[in-house]
Amino acid sequence: MRLQPLHRLSLASLLGLAAAAGLHGACAPDSGLGAASSSSEGAGSGGDLDPDGGLLSDAPIDARPDPDAACGLVTEEAIAVPLNLYIMMDKSSSMVGDKWDSAKVGLTAFVNSARFAGVRVALRFFPRAADDVPACDQNAYKTPLVPFGPLPGNAGAIVDAIEAESPDGLSTPIYPALGGALLQGIEMAQNHPGEASAVLLVTDGKPQGPAPQCGGANPEDPAALAALAAAGARFRPPVRTFVIGLPGVDQSIANQIAAAGGTDTAVLVKATNIAVEFQSALAKVTGQALPCEYEVPSEVAGGQIAFNDVNVLFGLDGAPQEILPQSPGCDGPGWRYDNPSSPTALVLCPDTCGAARNASAAKIQILLGCETVLR
Repeated sequence: MRLQPLHRLSLASLLGLAAAAGLHGACAPDSGLGAASSSSEGAGSGGDLDPDGGLLSDAPIDARPDPDAACGLVTEEAIAVPLNLYIMMDKSSSMVGDKWDSAKVGLTAFVNSARFAGVRVALRFFPRAADDVPACDQNAYKTPLVPFGPLPGNAGAIVDAIEAESPDGLSTPIYPALGGALLQGIEMAQNHPGEASAVLLVTDGKPQGPAPQCGGANPEDPAALAALAAAGARFRPPVRTFVIGLPGVDQSIANQIAAAGGTDTAVLVKATNIAVEFQSALAKVTGQALPCEYEVPSEVAGGQIAFNDVNVLFGLDGAPQEILPQSPGCDGPGWRYDNPSSPTALVLCPDTCGAARNASAAKIQILLGCETVLR
């Protein structure tokens, strides 16, 4: 499927999620792309992405559920929104040597890590070999070399792919490569509603080629690259762009792309220990990409449990779980429903989401049957 130009245009489980299900007899916490378009318009045939285009203790709780009450009979596993991550990796000749070897080690360790089990990852390299397809064609980069598959099951195919590659590209055509990855990310988001999609660009240089002009844009202009990333970030649902800069990367350009793609800044890898640094960078990016949304339990969606009889149990880094208060306005730590009138997901507020993403482990469960604790 080719996507036409888009005009005017989170991960899986939380980092180290250790959710569990069980029956409880009480409510106690110890008893989970051109100028932008903001819709999915433009899904069709032909074309490219047009570049024009506080912690729990701080939260006051009015009244906790009575530990001796029989209201909370079931604690459910918090099922997180899945993440689809497309890694577009530079294999230009500047990657030869220690950078490439270290990148292989780091990527291999990452895809085999139990921390990211369930994250669906796809992989492709750039630049591609010259053929009859125009060098600027973003759709030529849209289909991944290794299709999307959940980790760790897809780890073997990803490791085999990078072992079979070697740095040999004479240019660094970030423009069509990033555009193609975003097109695939947008297609995944359209075809898999309720899931999160993101693109990860890994490079050690600055844009070079593939031609003086690509569809009226200068492919070496950082602003043109930022416009592509911004187009993905403004799409609905959004497809954010993360950037890992290996030694030699133009930091200013890498940061510009990441900021436009909705991820603030690039993650930069130092030259001292590339393999370890790259693995850490991959883990950091994936943790940041993991969505902080959880499905409304079937008992609630089906009407057996009222929406105002739901609580979230939340704990970080092995600490005991506490009841996380509902905060409809998200003016502090807490959670809210995605749509108060017809909820389909529980969403962690920004303060809580950030704390969970920065923790080494987060345990989240959903307690059913007790009146919701409000902030």
